[in-house]
Amino acid sequence: MKAQLCLVLFVVFTFLSCSSTKPKLSAEEQQKNVQLINSALATKSFQFNAEFAYPLQSNDVIMATNALMRGSQNIGGQINLSGNYDFLKVDGETAEGDLSYFGEMRNVGYNDIADNSIIFSGDYTDFNIDEKSKSDKFIIQFDTNNQVETFRIRMVVFDNLKSNIIVYGSNRTAIRYTGTFEPLMD
Repeated sequence: MKAQLCLVLFVVFTFLSCSSTKPKLSAEEQQKNVQLINSALATKSFQFNAEFAYPLQSNDVIMATNALMRGSQNIGGQINLSGNYDFLKVDGETAEGDLSYFGEMRNVGYNDIADNSIIFSGDYTDFNIDEKSKSDKFIIQFDTNNQVETFRIRMVVFDNLKSNIIVYGSNRTAIRYTGTFEPLMD
C-alpha cells in the first residue's frame, strides 16, 4: 500500500513539474512590440504570414483528408503551410489575401476549375480593432469579398507578434490559420 501511494505521488509530481515553458518577453520587448502593433494598426498597414492551417471540418472529411495526406507530416486537423506563400495584407483602405483552403465548400459549380483558395483583393468594410489590454492582444475584424464570395476575417494579434486568423466564407466552412504579424514598412 505504501509503495502504491509513493508511486502515485511520484507520478503526480512528475506531471506537475512537466509544464511547457514559453519564453517570456521582457517588459521592454513587450512594450516595443505593442507600440509596433499599435502603429501598424493605426495606419492600417500590416501583413499576416500563415504558417499552419486548421480546417474546421466534419469527422468524415477529416478521415478522408487524413487518408489523402498519409505519408506527409500533415493531418486533417493541422496542415503545414511552410512551402506556400499564404498571406493576408491590409494596406490603407484595401485588403489582399491568398490563403490555401482545406475544407468543405458549398454552392460550387462542378465545372468550376478555378483555384479554391481564399483569394481576394480590394476594399474592405466594417473594419474594427479591439485592444484587450489585460490579455495583451488585439482583435481585428473586417469584411471583404471577391467576385463570388464574401469573407469575414477575424484576426487576433498577440504581443509576441504571433497571430491567428479565422476566415468565415459565405460558400465554405470556416478555417483558422496561425502565423506571424508584421507591420508593412513604407
